[in-house]
Amino acid sequence: MTNVKTIETSQERLELAKRYLRNAREVLKKAGVDKEVGEYVDLKYVSEASAMAYLSALEALKALFLRENLLSPQELKSKLRKVEAYYSNLKKSTRIGKDRDILLRLFDNVYDLLHLGGYYRELRSKKAIDDGFEKVEKIIKIVEKHIGNQKH
Repeated sequence: MTNVKTIETSQERLELAKRYLRNAREVLKKAGVDKEVGEYVDLKYVSEASAMAYLSALEALKALFLRENLLSPQELKSKLRKVEAYYSNLKKSTRIGKDRDILLRLFDNVYDLLHLGGYYRELRSKKAIDDGFEKVEKIIKIVEKHIGNQKH
């Protein structure tokens, strides 16, 4: 019998976000690029990588919500069932100053580019998908800055 590891701390959530993003980048490499038109070739890998990168952004935001005591580890599953809950909790994040507005805009872009575009609507544009990945990375860096600045 294997032990299931629970993720309870903001640092563990942030590490999971980074892991998702690393894995998403590896999957995206498999998609191949048609340089003539600037598009990824294999839709399956684009869709899979987009979903994984979007999950990375969600995990980073969960780490922030935990750190700011907006939600408990137990509440993450029950209270974050819809994307609106992420926006709502981000708006409640008052301790992070102007980064809150930056995170809201970044998350909005990631939702549009990766979740809706790359995962649901078969977006293959290399420029757009890569931009979504960069925005996820920025979300992680901002969250990391705030988690690192606070005492455990």
